[in-house]
Order: sequence, then structure tokens, then C-alpha cells
Amino acid sequence: MFEGVDVKAVLIRQRLKMRKAEDNLIDQVGQILHDNTFNKKNVLENLKNYNASFTVINEDEVDKDLIFSISEIKKVAISYRLRFIDTVFYKHELPYECVLKIDYLNSTYKKEVQGLKVLSTGKFLKNKNSTDPALLFSPTNLGNYYLLHDWGKPLKWSRAISNWPLRNIETLFLTLIITTLIITLCLPTYLITLDRKATYWCAYRIGVFFHLFIFNMGVTAYITFAFSKNLSTGIWNSEKDFG
Repeated sequence: MFEGVDVKAVLIRQRLKMRKAEDNLIDQVGQILHDNTFNKKNVLENLKNYNASFTVINEDEVDKDLIFSISEIKKVAISYRLRFIDTVFYKHELPYECVLKIDYLNSTYKKEVQGLKVLSTGKFLKNKNSTDPALLFSPTNLGNYYLLHDWGKPLKWSRAISNWPLRNIETLFLTLIITTLIITLCLPTYLITLDRKATYWCAYRIGVFFHLFIFNMGVTAYITFAFSKNLSTGIWNSEKDFG
């Protein structure tokens, strides 16, 4: 009934959602500026960038449907609590298919592709036997990322929901407020006051809400520090703390 989540498909949907007509114009301008930088008369002035062009993918040479901006990748990473890190911090071997694709790019376009990044879960990054999905990206000449290869099983359909409270500080506080409100509304009046005249909707219940909210904030702070449950906005591109 509930299908797994294909991270690649989510990225494509996110790109369609975020990109507007003017973005295409910006990309075209960026390409013109890039081409101008590497005109023969400008090569010496931009020698550093010229040398770097041999280690990144030229967007004109590959499938544009597999090119994603850093903002699109960040959005998906935060929503599903994924990590986007350099492959040097990934301690396990890449699948053989990845190696073949890298070799193909290098030999076909006379490159020595560097700066590869992997997008996956913390579990995958620290456990070589994990079957979680992973996506391998290579930087492009316009500052985007080209999807080289993806592998692994789909994510659980509930991952975005279960990790929603840890997306950012706003979702965390909203979760605390909603949770506290539900608990407060579920408590019978005789448990929150000895006043027999008190009705369900009374000032005592409001007081209980604020006391519970402070208590829940303390518990959340303890769990956050004790179990290193940092917010996704702060760790989505961090090579540390893969818990």
C-alpha cells in the first residue's frame, strides 16, 4: 500500500517545483560568461579556472535532466534527513558501476573528475552493509551537480514524516507545541485540579499546558544532547555525526 521513496525521483520533482522560467535565462547567462572566460585570449588571465575545468563536468556534454542545483539537493536532504558529503569521508568502496561511469567520463571528455559527493542516509555512510539508497554526484562547470549513479533500495515511505520534527528549529518547536497541546487536551479535569467547580475549559488547563511545554522542552534538549540528534539544517552537509 505504501511504496518506498525513490530519492532520484524526489530530486527531479523538487527541481521542477523550484525552477522557474527565469532560472533558464540565468543558466544561459552563466554559460555565456563561462565560455567567455575560456576564450583563447582570456585563458592566461583565468588559468586557475581553466585548469579546474578538467576536473569538473561540462553541462553541455551531459544529460541536463541529471543536473541539480545545490539548493535542490539541500531541500531533499533536509526533508529526508540525508547527508551530502565528499566521497573522501565515505570509508567504503563505491559500487563497480560507479567506477565504470567515472572512467567513461574521464576517457570520453578528457577529464580527471574530482570533488565527487554522495547523498545518502547516515546509516549508509557508516555501515557498508546498508541497503539504503545512495546517489553519487560530480560538480559541474556552472556550480551544479551531475548525477553519475544511484543504487540501493528505496527509503521507507514514513521517513519524511518521522524526521519532520528534526528538520529545523521551527518544526521542532511546532512539534513540541502540538504534542503538548494534545496531552493537555487529553487530561481529565480531575487530574489537573482539585477544584470541583472547575470546568473542562478552565485556567488550570492553560497552566498545565505551559508547565508541560517547559517540561517537554527540557526532555527534548536532553535527548538532543545525549543522543546527538542534531537538526537536519545543521548536519545535511556535515561529514561528522552519522547517527
